[in-house]
Amino acid sequence: MLTSSNTTAFMLDADIALQGQDHLRLGLEQRAYRLNDWWPPSGAMMWPGEFYNIHDGKRDRSAVYAEWEHHLAPRWIAELGVRYERVRMNAGPVQGYNPMTNMMGSWQMRDAALFNAANRSRSDGNWDATMILRQSVSDRMDIAYGVARKTRSPGLYEVFPWSTWTMAAIMNNFVGDGNGYVGNLALAPERALTASVTFDLHGADRRWELQITPYVTSVTNYIDAIQWDPSTNAPRSTPVLNAFTVLKYVNQDARLYGMDLSGKARLAESGLGVFALQGTLSWMHGENRTTGDGLYNRMPTNARVSLTQRLGGWDNALELVAVARKNDVSQVRNELETAGYGLLNLRFSRAWSALRLDFGVENLFDRLYALPTGGAYVGQGTTMSINPPVPNYPQWGTQVPGPGRSLYAAVTLTF
Repeated sequence: MLTSSNTTAFMLDADIALQGQDHLRLGLEQRAYRLNDWWPPSGAMMWPGEFYNIHDGKRDRSAVYAEWEHHLAPRWIAELGVRYERVRMNAGPVQGYNPMTNMMGSWQMRDAALFNAANRSRSDGNWDATMILRQSVSDRMDIAYGVARKTRSPGLYEVFPWSTWTMAAIMNNFVGDGNGYVGNLALAPERALTASVTFDLHGADRRWELQITPYVTSVTNYIDAIQWDPSTNAPRSTPVLNAFTVLKYVNQDARLYGMDLSGKARLAESGLGVFALQGTLSWMHGENRTTGDGLYNRMPTNARVSLTQRLGGWDNALELVAVARKNDVSQVRNELETAGYGLLNLRFSRAWSALRLDFGVENLFDRLYALPTGGAYVGQGTTMSINPPVPNYPQWGTQVPGPGRSLYAAVTLTF
């Protein structure tokens, strides 16, 4: 499989100091992306010609933005931003390995003809806007209120892969779940509206800090997927369960909400150094509101807590990582569940005026665990096929393990 691409980009940013402490930030951006993805003939159904997966793919982005930071009062700061982006996409006509046949049920003639007859040119006008209002309530509390509207146009591999043939579809998987994916020329941009508030509690001398951020995001035209039947070129009437399958990208609606928590506190200071505790906690729930399904590849509740020590040029830490069980998964993708786990890491650092040495041990006790966002392991056996009856092909249900005990060292020289 051969791919050739290039990106040409131009960016210009300006930061203008206004009266008082206000700032105006302006910018523009231009990006031109070109992609060809073609597969030379190699026998065994894959011949006599080249398979054009994405032919003359184009994705151009032109954007301008402005952001204003305004000090309303001694204890109030407002940040307002707006961005407009035009995304233009197109692709050329395609063909299968043999443009004259639907060899072995691959439906290449049908799929290529439908794709070539369709309007492949699209242009999206996307508006983004943000507003953050920061309040200094007292010397022990700050609050930031935020609202944002963000838009994302789909990428070339979400729009233009045209073949429903299983072998071709699985070559277009960039999400790591082992399934095959078919593009959708009708995909609309995702539009997300987020509201959040951050409470920053701290001591007057900042010896301790605690930040809490609850948030909620509603996504219109969320790009998810549905199971697709290549033989009928339509959604599957009976879902495939506990196996890899072919899916097609579609727009649906989604909602995400959660909370991020972080903090640190100085515990003690003695001849052995300064000891402190710091940590983070993240919890998030995501749901496809169109189908009621879970959202793919979401991290379950997880936390990191570190006991740190600083003495002279030494900066050391004992870190505990805890991750909850993942059972809120995407059923349409047959996403794998993962068990909860805990890891212990050791970190050491020694700094001099121009030299810094870092070393440590990750996963000290060599714990075996599965990565919650690792997707499916498809490295065993041959490729370009799913759910075969023989064992030397990728098998559904195999998780991607996390790294075992790992030692590392790094040297940084500053001059």
